[in-house]
Amino acid sequence: MADENKEALLEKVILLAASAGTAWIAQRALAYAWKRTTGKDAPRNALDTDAPNSSIIIFAAVTGAVAAGAKILADRGARRVTRRISAGRLR
Repeated sequence: MADENKEALLEKVILLAASAGTAWIAQRALAYAWKRTTGKDAPRNALDTDAPNSSIIIFAAVTGAVAAGAKILADRGARRVTRRISAGRLR
């Protein structure tokens, strides 16, 4: 039981680090892609921007999709790394 608790804690720590890292990378990549595609900065705050509503809605939808994908990748990667560490074969 102690090993299961250690593994669960280790998975949570790895998941937290992986989630933070993938979220940061996804945010940077999305902002870069938006600027490259539209020629304008990504809308950061729907209340303070001069961007049209359609741009804000599209950016929000794309951001949600990217965030969901990044979360899936982080979750799966954390689980894979945790299993390898628990099995003693981290490489």
